[in-house]
Amino acid sequence: MGKDTSKITLEEIAEMSGVSISTVSRVINNSRSVGRDSETKVRKAMEDLGVKPQERIKPRQRPLSVIMIMPDTDNPALAKIEAGARKEAERLGFSFLIVRLNDEPWTQNPSIHMLSHIPVDAIIIRPHQIDPTDVRGLCGCRSIPVVVLERIMQVPYVHSIDTNRESGMYQATKYLLNLNHRNVAYIAAHMGEFSIPPLRGVQRALYDAGLSLDTDFLRWCAPSIEGGFQAASSFLQGLSGKRPSAILVYSDFLAIGVMHAVQTLGFKIPQDISVVGFDNNCFSLHMNPPLTTVAHPQQHMGQLAVKKVHEMLSRKADEQEGFTLLECPLMVRKSTGPCKMEGSFTKK
Repeated sequence: MGKDTSKITLEEIAEMSGVSISTVSRVINNSRSVGRDSETKVRKAMEDLGVKPQERIKPRQRPLSVIMIMPDTDNPALAKIEAGARKEAERLGFSFLIVRLNDEPWTQNPSIHMLSHIPVDAIIIRPHQIDPTDVRGLCGCRSIPVVVLERIMQVPYVHSIDTNRESGMYQATKYLLNLNHRNVAYIAAHMGEFSIPPLRGVQRALYDAGLSLDTDFLRWCAPSIEGGFQAASSFLQGLSGKRPSAILVYSDFLAIGVMHAVQTLGFKIPQDISVVGFDNNCFSLHMNPPLTTVAHPQQHMGQLAVKKVHEMLSRKADEQEGFTLLECPLMVRKSTGPCKMEGSFTKK
């Protein structure tokens, strides 16, 4: 006896045709917005399942589900992304699951393969080393909507959301220059390509002012409080009396160590050295003194990622790639002030 076609669901047709559930729904409802190739796949799947176009398809048996793949870390900045995404998923009635992966490739693949056994309608990805097309393949659907965070990719069915970190650090550097700081230092974490845009912002602002970043005032360090402490200490102890009047820091997390080093070595913030962070994390307002920082809109990014998933699942267009760029405004607090020290600076 053949299968009762009245019990066939949208999910079954989507799985067989290799398109999203929303695309199946539009084909059944004779929407003109579906591409010819997708419509052909859906109608072929319906034919193979024995479903006639005029028959009513059984509605969804579960809420739309979204999986968010995040790095396995205690970084509070990433926690804010997760919180924003979870809140928006709850508001929209999505089933929401977070999968955390570490940086080791041999542990990532089995974890990602697990997704092939979980019903999923869309994926949000933060780890930079993961290829969205590989994840979609493991989920068994090439056209499943994917949103990637903090990188730009031009891939079908992938929408990128990034933040303008270069512009944010450019504005922070300009602010210090307006306070008459010329010996400006920058401390960055070893985070690969993610650390480059803020550095470009610092260099561009100095260049526009007729200056350049002194190589003695650039430090790369471990992405930890201790890393920030050691990097700042090297500025203040090992440069034969030459020291920066202001330090720009890759993250508020590193800035904790930087401020500790400055104060431990007998300098006052901001009277002797101004400090600027990046993130605007929850503790930056409560540091001593409160930290001037570039606001990185993590929570808004998480909310926007889920909103974008919702749009992609209901949007009329099949090709949904694109990108959104969020600005990073400067939050001025008491860790910065006018430069009071005289010293040489590096001309171009």
